[in-house]
Amino acid sequence: MGSITVGHGVNEFFAIVIPPIIPLLVADLGITYGQAGFLVTIFFLMYVLFQLPAGMLADVIGKERLLVGGLFGMAGGIFLASTAQSYETLLVAQTIAGISGSAFHPTGMALVSDYETEATEGKAMGVFGFGGALGTMSAPVIVGGVAAVAGWRLALATGVAIGLAVSCLVVYLFLTAEAPDDAESDGTDDSRIDDPRTDGGEPRKTIRQAIRSADLSFDLTITKSVVVLFFVTLVLSMQHRAIQTYTTAYVAAETGTSASVGNVAFFALLVGGSLASLYAGDLADRFDRVALGIGASLVTAVLVAATLALAAVFGELPIGVLTVILAVWFAVIGAGMYTSYPVKNAMVSQQAETGSSGSLFGVIQTGSAIGSASGPAVFGVLSTRWGVVAAFPAIATVSVVLAGSFALLWVIGD
Repeated sequence: MGSITVGHGVNEFFAIVIPPIIPLLVADLGITYGQAGFLVTIFFLMYVLFQLPAGMLADVIGKERLLVGGLFGMAGGIFLASTAQSYETLLVAQTIAGISGSAFHPTGMALVSDYETEATEGKAMGVFGFGGALGTMSAPVIVGGVAAVAGWRLALATGVAIGLAVSCLVVYLFLTAEAPDDAESDGTDDSRIDDPRTDGGEPRKTIRQAIRSADLSFDLTITKSVVVLFFVTLVLSMQHRAIQTYTTAYVAAETGTSASVGNVAFFALLVGGSLASLYAGDLADRFDRVALGIGASLVTAVLVAATLALAAVFGELPIGVLTVILAVWFAVIGAGMYTSYPVKNAMVSQQAETGSSGSLFGVIQTGSAIGSASGPAVFGVLSTRWGVVAAFPAIATVSVVLAGSFALLWVIGD
């Protein structure tokens, strides 16, 4: 769990390095908010295309290998972005980073599912989500902070250096991890436990040996619950990435201040989300998961819609006081938004079997990629036409659809 959680932090850090510098890219390259949002869209479009193949490949060659390779590939893509002199180069860089990043969630989440039982998978997914939230939370602080004083190119290069260093830590943790050997003694089912360094008790095959000996058929049962969870994941990711992508720009435009104030709100959003992820995972093991998902989605909808009143109510306050109010408000939005993740992931884990867990999470996370790609694009277009201040509260409609999607799991009762 340590190696997977740290890896999740690196993956999410690399995935979110562009949003904190969007106002700078718009000004420096002379592009629109729609074009800037498409940089996030192209990243997740690669997830749409490559996440399912990555999950299937992970079941063949080893989930840990693919996870680590993806992290280093993302670093290469972001490094290219740091040298970009044109919008087109940024698109290529985000394409490389997206293809590489598509390997992480089918591998990391499948490993969590393989190791955990139903009694602990919610808490484990919460810890997994906490690592990702910490990585995402670091982006506006590190990338946004460096960009404010030294420009966005140096900010991206700094992010690459930090990400590579932590990726090396992930490799070390994998190499030194001990396989769980006490599953039977505590009464849990050990059928889902698999030593990452062995294959059925034998040393792990080389990648070439694994491919040659593998059964490459797609052995995965698609139930009604899997279909609904695919849609839940799609809508959740659409909401999540739209809020992440435009929080900095929205707050700056709403308050008439700099991107730095927007990044404070963005950071607070992620702090609230990271803490909620830990607690929500524990709640998902003890309470009705569908009810938790519906409640979190509706709370997020109300709070996002209400951001429209922030400037009208608090706009005359000193900037320091206004910044604190915005930070608290967006921290609560983050808590509502991130609560849904470990809840949903625990539901998916219930459907997973060790031999096909990579494929299952590849299917589910393809839905996540579709939502992640469409959210920034759709609201980028709305921001270009209406202005970001008007478009951002409209994300609340997606949160309402998410609540309804969770409710479908009650209806099908599968």
